[in-house]
Amino acid sequence: MDKFRKKSVEKNDFFNGDDGIEINKLLELIKESEYYSNIIQHFQLNEDDLTKINIPGAKTLFNVLSTSNKKLRKVDINVELQDIFFDYSSKFGILFKNIQENDYLNRINITTLKAYPIHSAEKDFFANLYEIDKYASILLKNDFKDILDTNLELLKQKKQHKKKYRLIHDTEDNLFFLRAIVSTDRYYNYDNALTAVIALLKLHFETLSTKVKYELNFFEYNESFLRLYFKTSEVKEIKGIGHLENTLLVSNDEIKREALRFSNICTIRFVASNNEEQRLFIKPKDVKTKVLTITHGMGVEKAFLNLEDFVKSNQNFEQLFKEVETITKIKEHNQIVHLVRDKIINSNTDEIKKFKYELTKILLIDIKTTTQLLEIFNKLIYLDGLEIDAKEYLRYLIYEALINR
Repeated sequence: MDKFRKKSVEKNDFFNGDDGIEINKLLELIKESEYYSNIIQHFQLNEDDLTKINIPGAKTLFNVLSTSNKKLRKVDINVELQDIFFDYSSKFGILFKNIQENDYLNRINITTLKAYPIHSAEKDFFANLYEIDKYASILLKNDFKDILDTNLELLKQKKQHKKKYRLIHDTEDNLFFLRAIVSTDRYYNYDNALTAVIALLKLHFETLSTKVKYELNFFEYNESFLRLYFKTSEVKEIKGIGHLENTLLVSNDEIKREALRFSNICTIRFVASNNEEQRLFIKPKDVKTKVLTITHGMGVEKAFLNLEDFVKSNQNFEQLFKEVETITKIKEHNQIVHLVRDKIINSNTDEIKKFKYELTKILLIDIKTTTQLLEIFNKLIYLDGLEIDAKEYLRYLIYEALINR
């Protein structure tokens, strides 16, 4: 479904004149967050502070997330298995009854609703139901509704089974969707909005103390996922090729265990054959460039304490430069192209499989210089129609081919 697809917002999509955002405006993004007071306290803020966060792109980010949050409202409900049924009308969905203890649903007078599973939610629902996901999938595929219903009723007789379900309310079409099953005890809702606010405030105060400047290059998002790519003013020359820019990636996944993460990635800036400046974004494995991490199971106090690990960013950049600098010694350019082409041909990643022919066709070219190599890799990543997960796969693959060749 398109409204839940991961989207990319590039620099040329930003508002004209987007040179940052005021602190009091930014805080509107998390007014309803249970961690609002923690943000105020940790950063020692005044809610009415008109100080401007001078990070270009921040205003566009605020607008995109604010609009998304209004259209797709997240709702967590705790429901017993006794109050769950299957509804096959028009399309398979899960019927939740006797919903209580949710202020948002109480305000709109809803105690019963049908939720359509999205992403991997259907599989996860049945996997959490005593691991009957494969069995249930076969029953649904064969239209054996009565057998699936009987299994559900039999399970209800055996044991209490209470779970917390993450729903998405599409306020435009007034439909509900099941997004995930989350922990009932140790799940802290560090969401996209909170991630954006923490990132912009943290970088704002870093600029004030270190004079390093940041700007948002582009970002990727959907209703429960966010990646922010910040260019910094830290740059090193790669002789004969171009420059390495220190790029900070701030990412968040509201569903997976690891919520908010700061890490360094590589941006190689170079002049292409048409004399235009290009940037190639590639990624090493996160484990060696991780700056800080906050998980969904981490309490608020420890989570905010982890923000102090930000000092690792500069150390990571120095190490990345040593690795990336080795591309000046590349002699067998076509060998690297061949390696990447083979990896694409043999990839089991669904998003890569869809574009295998188009991607490998781009690589059918004789490469004589490292700059040509970078240019052709950029063409891979910016192939029209390529999904965000495929781009991410290629960023890792290209880094490995260039650095660990």
